[in-house]
Amino acid sequence: MSCKVKILSVFFALACALFIAQAAQAQMLPFNLENMDNAAGVGIGMMPDYVGSNDYIAGGAPFFKISLPKTDYYARLLATDLQVNIINSPVFRFGPAINYRFGRSDVEDDVVDKMKDIDGTIEAGAFVGFQLVDKDNPRNRFMSQIEFLGDVGGEYDGWNIALSATYYFQVHKAVDLAIGGGINYADDDYMKTYFGVDQVDSDRTDNVLPVFEPGDGFLMAKANLGAVLHLSYQWHIAAGVQYRPLLSEASDSPVVDDRGDSNQWVSGIGVAYTW
Repeated sequence: MSCKVKILSVFFALACALFIAQAAQAQMLPFNLENMDNAAGVGIGMMPDYVGSNDYIAGGAPFFKISLPKTDYYARLLATDLQVNIINSPVFRFGPAINYRFGRSDVEDDVVDKMKDIDGTIEAGAFVGFQLVDKDNPRNRFMSQIEFLGDVGGEYDGWNIALSATYYFQVHKAVDLAIGGGINYADDDYMKTYFGVDQVDSDRTDNVLPVFEPGDGFLMAKANLGAVLHLSYQWHIAAGVQYRPLLSEASDSPVVDDRGDSNQWVSGIGVAYTW
């Protein structure tokens, strides 16, 4: 990975770790993109060099949410993931989604770096979600969504699906906490591209990495904790950490089991302006 690509890769870390804008994400009364009509911000974070790596990189990422006045229609960019809600409902949301998935090249691990490069690709699909709001205190809310994405850029020619849920709750006039989790599932084309080792790659690593052909299965689980400090109605600071254990065949991949770590962490801190 080039330095530029490594910096941009942190977009995904911020999407989850900052929970400032998680895939339905960062949206609470004073600070949570879903509940504010408009929001914009930037953050910095840490995440693995590649999925399954035990080396970490740092970088920054922006995010925003723009809504049509007096409606629940909105466009939300969370790092590389763009969603457009086309349902005018305070409870449900649904619409198209586009994401840029980074590849794997120029990584820190000298063995994995010998494998064929994986180029970045465009994914397209849709999301559906809902939120339940405490009528007595709108800062307490539960949000969940499913996002389905398929490769349209021709790099892995498969699909993946992610389920996430987060509960936000007020602990102080100026502080909200969030706890959440999720799980990702991917088809065999996705798993073979990012976790497989074919004979060519095995030979390129002087057989340090054995041939491995994974099938479809659960990719990773997620558990996250975050906090938001409201400096004012307009300005907010958020920080969070997420634990992402790789599962099933992803965890068993030599790229992970021999050269990396199935226990993955992302963390970040950021600032947002809402209006």
